[in-house]
Amino acid sequence: MSIRLVCPLCRTTVTDGSEEPVPGSCPGCGAVYDGGGTSPLEAVTTALSSWGRADDPATYLGDLFRIDPDDPTAEAAIASDEREGFYRWWVFRR
Repeated sequence: MSIRLVCPLCRTTVTDGSEEPVPGSCPGCGAVYDGGGTSPLEAVTTALSSWGRADDPATYLGDLFRIDPDDPTAEAAIASDEREGFYRWWVFRR
């Protein structure tokens, strides 16, 4: 199975292969990413906890879905990876 994850902030391919993506940073723009949740809320909760942020996950998630990731001033964005079957969600933050 091929798993592909693309940074929503700069469109750089972060991972492309058979191994599960792991938290890290985008090689294109340097945004950190975390999550890997089976739902957007799970991904945000995991990412915020990993980053030591006390933001409310539901509020943060709502904000992410209102952000245009193509806006060069966007500080964060959410994306799902591409794979056969069930995909996972990832949060990217500049």
